[in-house]
Amino acid sequence: MRIILASQSSVRKHALDVLGLTYEIIPSDFDESTIRHNDPNMLAQMLSEAKSRVVGENCSDALVIAADCFVVYDNKIYEKPVDLTEAKEMLLTLSGNTFRIIAGLAVYNSTSKKMLSTSEVCEVKFRDLSEYEVDDYVTRYPVLNCAAAFEADGLLRFAERVKGNYNFKTAMPVDKLVHFLRENGVNV
Repeated sequence: MRIILASQSSVRKHALDVLGLTYEIIPSDFDESTIRHNDPNMLAQMLSEAKSRVVGENCSDALVIAADCFVVYDNKIYEKPVDLTEAKEMLLTLSGNTFRIIAGLAVYNSTSKKMLSTSEVCEVKFRDLSEYEVDDYVTRYPVLNCAAAFEADGLLRFAERVKGNYNFKTAMPVDKLVHFLRENGVNV
């Protein structure tokens, strides 16, 4: 059975590489704005499911892996910033505050039409950030590709405390991915 990653994300590719999987990449190109939900955990799961299903419906004999990740602070969802100005605003808003990183995962079996999905939460507290370090960070990192304008290196640089699963490194619950793949007969 083919394994397909429905994403071009370098951190998600890294997760599959670490697991030693042979896989193809077929981005879903799914319009994420078409799905909204009041519960962020459900939203992450629903978006992941939609991405995997879109790719899986066009592929035979495949397990399609998709994920979604965003930040929730003060009941607002922070996805990828549209430009560097918004990236700076996001980081300065999170400065000195505690927020949640929500990571969703879905594995769709295109043969059985079976969907396995989940979401997990990691709680993070940023220390107070200076405008200089935020400016420096957004000019040196690909912040427009990251939820709330940061990725694992940003956590390393800005986090005062991290509580929960290490999912932020790969933007998907890898421990659950292993379980889902095994449920589908993949030796990992």
